[in-house]
Amino acid sequence: MERIETAFTRMLGVVYPIIGAPMFLISYEELAVAVSKAGGLGSIPLPNFRTIEDLKKTLKNIRRGTDKPIGVNIHLSGRFEWKKQLTVCLDAGVKFFITSLGDPRLILDDVHANGGRVFADVISLNQGLKARDRKVDGLIAVASDAGGHSGTVPTIVLVPYLKSKVELPVIAAGGISTGAQMAAALALGACAVIVGTRLIATSESRAISTYKEAVVTSGPEDIVCTDRITENPANWLAESIKDFDKRPELGSKRWLELWSAGKSVAQVEEIKPAGEVIHEMVAECITVCKQLGQSISKA
Repeated sequence: MERIETAFTRMLGVVYPIIGAPMFLISYEELAVAVSKAGGLGSIPLPNFRTIEDLKKTLKNIRRGTDKPIGVNIHLSGRFEWKKQLTVCLDAGVKFFITSLGDPRLILDDVHANGGRVFADVISLNQGLKARDRKVDGLIAVASDAGGHSGTVPTIVLVPYLKSKVELPVIAAGGISTGAQMAAALALGACAVIVGTRLIATSESRAISTYKEAVVTSGPEDIVCTDRITENPANWLAESIKDFDKRPELGSKRWLELWSAGKSVAQVEEIKPAGEVIHEMVAECITVCKQLGQSISKA
């Protein structure tokens, strides 16, 4: 299959500008390895790991599965042992860091010294400008279509807005489950896309079977954005949160029964291997780009 070359693929040395989203309690070594082996960039969220030893074990398992680049989402709020996590990740050869809930300058020097890149999650122009001033390498445009915590601006507006005003590489996150949607994001100026919701419904995802099936059977009207769960706006499958206020017994295990997803559930039709998802998206993206080129040349 043809390569899709962008600033992101040149920066990270991957074949395709697709990142498997680092989804809490879903993205572990199986999914990260599958995405990276398929030519994208697999990633894991560091809040998945309650101990440093668990993180070390997972990174070792990933390296046994692939020598391709991988990424991590690191939370810098102080809630987690991010300094120790950073050291472990750098020692394991991680080259791509997505920062959330904190100042990316805390890790920039160490990551850059190891040849890595730091991109910051942002949901607005104000956040994008702050991240630029803090010298990040690029931005993750978290749009209103994204699963989990999301912004208020749709991908089709947020990506070109950030691209024109901030002048950094921008990765699109939200509403991307197909190759056509990927092509649209690239046309908007994104250098890569983050795919989350579509990868929930894969054999390598650690989502429970009923969660995967719910993603397959739901439509965009079944996604609800609310701040009731985490005190920040986030997108959830409506059925899974309908009794949230009446279920104090959920406690610390609530994440097992409260299911986040984005509106691109509309394009998820079946559960299949993650590598197959990536290859199908790439093939469709290439086909759509060629068709558009031919249509424009004939116009």
